[in-house]
Amino acid sequence: MDHSRTAIIDIGSNTVRLVLYKEQGAGIEEFRNVKAPLRLRRFLDENSKMSGEGVNLLLEALRNFREVLDYYDVTEVECTATAALRQAVNRHEIIQRVREETGFLIRLLSGEEEAYYGLSAVLKTMPVENGLTIDIGGGSTEITLFENRKLKYSHSFPFGVVSLKEQFIAEDRMKPKEQKKMAEYIRQEFAQFSWLNQAPDGIIVAIGGSARNLANIQQLKENYPPLGVHGYELTVEALNRLRDELSLLSYQEFVKVDGLSNERADLILPAIEVFYQLANHTGTTGYFVSSRGLRDGIMLERMKSGRWDTAWDVKRNGVTRLIEVYGHDPEHHHQMMKLTEMMLTGFEKESVLNMTKQERFMIEQAAALFYLGEYISSNSKSRHTFYLLINSLFDGFTHREKAYLSLTASFTNNSKLKQYLEGFDGWFSKEEIQKMREYGALLKLCFSLNNSKRSVVQDLNVKKKDTGLLITVYCEGNEMAERYQSEKQKRHLEKALQTNINLQFKQK
Repeated sequence: MDHSRTAIIDIGSNTVRLVLYKEQGAGIEEFRNVKAPLRLRRFLDENSKMSGEGVNLLLEALRNFREVLDYYDVTEVECTATAALRQAVNRHEIIQRVREETGFLIRLLSGEEEAYYGLSAVLKTMPVENGLTIDIGGGSTEITLFENRKLKYSHSFPFGVVSLKEQFIAEDRMKPKEQKKMAEYIRQEFAQFSWLNQAPDGIIVAIGGSARNLANIQQLKENYPPLGVHGYELTVEALNRLRDELSLLSYQEFVKVDGLSNERADLILPAIEVFYQLANHTGTTGYFVSSRGLRDGIMLERMKSGRWDTAWDVKRNGVTRLIEVYGHDPEHHHQMMKLTEMMLTGFEKESVLNMTKQERFMIEQAAALFYLGEYISSNSKSRHTFYLLINSLFDGFTHREKAYLSLTASFTNNSKLKQYLEGFDGWFSKEEIQKMREYGALLKLCFSLNNSKRSVVQDLNVKKKDTGLLITVYCEGNEMAERYQSEKQKRHLEKALQTNINLQFKQK
């Protein structure tokens, strides 16, 4: 499936969506997303039969999707359906009609399959080992418990934001009595399963549009840095405040709430209630939000490349995906990693830098991404690198780690680092900022040692001397460009380490 285009059609209870993907390294990249907010759940009558109007709306959306697929010449398509169709007593007739009129063969997912794919997306894009996942849809809610990155339990609950609204909220403003009844119902559902009494490691990952929307709202309230919602931590305190504030509003007032999608305005209160009750039930302190879900899980399960055995594997895959997306020069990337490895080994051996295993791993990932923005402009590569990394979907890393990597991989000087740090007030200690400065300056020196992008440096040796550090650089070929740039750039590392650095170039 090397760089092939593949599509997933997700027929949900609230939204019917077409997403087009490309494989990027050991990850996936979404490049088109078309949705139709049909709310198919509302077309199920009291006997769970989907009306002709609902079926016709679905067929209209699928015909539109067919045109999009033809335009992009995508032939590999997987069409899946979840709760609304799963619950429809006439589902077989609908599936047959869809096949005859659009050519799409619907794969009807069970609740267990839906839960599995959501968990798969989380485990392959987030650094979690143990915990719960929750995916609130329109007509069902899937919860899993995983330990050591393996599924242990799962259940598909027979309620979602659309069905809860229909069942408990009669008018355009939720009454306290309605909220109380909804809460009692949700608590009773959760109480059926003893494995739901506690979240392993206190971690719950929230999947789906409702979780993303709540994250958007809270981030705007906090003036949060532009790190996206994937990996964002929505605390229970913040959730409680949102519950108190939004429960008082009518649907007409919801449209004024910054960050709240108009399509979900009347559904956000049931979603908040589910999240609130699960947090209370398990005693967790918050949720990690995942922008990767069912569709991504299906795609990632199809891939043959990549390993996801550990959280570190997930992080490496996330970095590899970014390198692929932004077309990083593979030869320069290889040389940058080689130079960084030799430099770090030498600095550790001479006790110039003392790094933990985690710190060394992070430096290596920053080296892989260093000056990634150069492909936009070589004159503003630091600024473009910082902007790209901060605003990219960064699989595998927490938001704090993402900020750390972005700051280190875009290092140009101490003043610029301070400027970039202004958006992260209180995130890092003075000691951590000093290490960013040291590691960033070291990476900038490594970058300058491949200035001509010809990989002329074959080896290097670091020695501590009375006068400072001697770095002997062994080259094959003319090293004039590397000599000039490294002599010019070494001052940043000298200032960070408060020691003199002497570069000595030799032909190997």
